[in-house]
Amino acid sequence: PDLILLDIGLPGLDGIKAARRIHDLSPSSKILFLSEESSPDVAEAALEAGGAGYVIKSDAGRELLAAVKALREGERYISARLVGRVFFDAPEYSSQGHGLHKLQIYSSDEAFLDGYTSFVGGGLNSGNAVVVLATEAHRLELSQRLRTLGFDLDAVIKSGSYVSLDAAEILASFMSDHEPDVERLWTLVRGLVEKTRKAPNGATRHVLACGELAPCLWTQGKVDAALTVEELWDAASHRYGIRTLCGYLSYVLRAVRNQRMFQNICSVHSIVVPDNFNAQLG
Repeated sequence: PDLILLDIGLPGLDGIKAARRIHDLSPSSKILFLSEESSPDVAEAALEAGGAGYVIKSDAGRELLAAVKALREGERYISARLVGRVFFDAPEYSSQGHGLHKLQIYSSDEAFLDGYTSFVGGGLNSGNAVVVLATEAHRLELSQRLRTLGFDLDAVIKSGSYVSLDAAEILASFMSDHEPDVERLWTLVRGLVEKTRKAPNGATRHVLACGELAPCLWTQGKVDAALTVEELWDAASHRYGIRTLCGYLSYVLRAVRNQRMFQNICSVHSIVVPDNFNAQLG
C-alpha cells in the first residue's frame, strides 16, 4: 500500500513496533500515525520508527486530509499542536546507538541479584550511566554488593553515573486508575536520560537501565498494565538508545498464570533468556 494509517494502541502489538515491521516489509509505504497521544516523546518515537506523519485524533477533523495530501506529495506532516516540540530526526540522541530490551528470567533472588550486579557493575566499569528501578529490598542488596566489589557509590551517584529509584514510588508517579499514563511515563524516561547521559566533563554517556516496574505490576495481577509498560519501555529503549534489562523471577511469573500475556510480554523484548524456566503458565 502507498499509505497506511496506524494507531499507537493496537491489541497485542503496539503501533510503534508495528511500524518498524511494516517499514522492513514495505519500505516504500508511507505511515501516518493517528493517535490519541499528544506527548512529543511518543510522537518522536513513532516518527523514528518509520512514520512520515503524526496526527492527534482530536485534531483529525481539521488535519487528517491535509496530512494525507502532504504524505502523498512526498512531504511530512505533524499536528499543529506538536510543531516546535517534535523533531523528525531527533539529532540529540542520534549518536546513542540502537537500544536493547532484554528479558531475563531468574530462578531465585540470589540469581536475580547476581545478574543485576553484573549488569550494573559492567556498565559502570565501562563508563556508562546506569539507572536502577527496583524494589527497596533489591536496591539495598544491590548497593551492598556493589560496595563489596569496590565501587564508590557516593562518587558515582554524585557524578550522575548511578541512579537508583524505588519501583513502587516510580509506579505511583505514572499510574492512573490502575493504568499507565503514557505521557507521564515518557516524561519520566526522558528526564532520566537527560539527567544521566551527560557526564560532568560534558561528554555523552550511553545509558543502561534495569528494573522491576512491569514485574511489580505482574505480581499485583495487573498483567495488562505490565504489558503496556513493557511496550512503552521497548519504544523508549529504541528511541533513546537505552540498553535495558528486565528481570522477572520465575516464582513471580507462576503466581499469575497467564501464558498468552506472558508470550506478549516476551514479544516486546529484543532478547529473552529463560534461565531454565520450564514451568507452564496456564
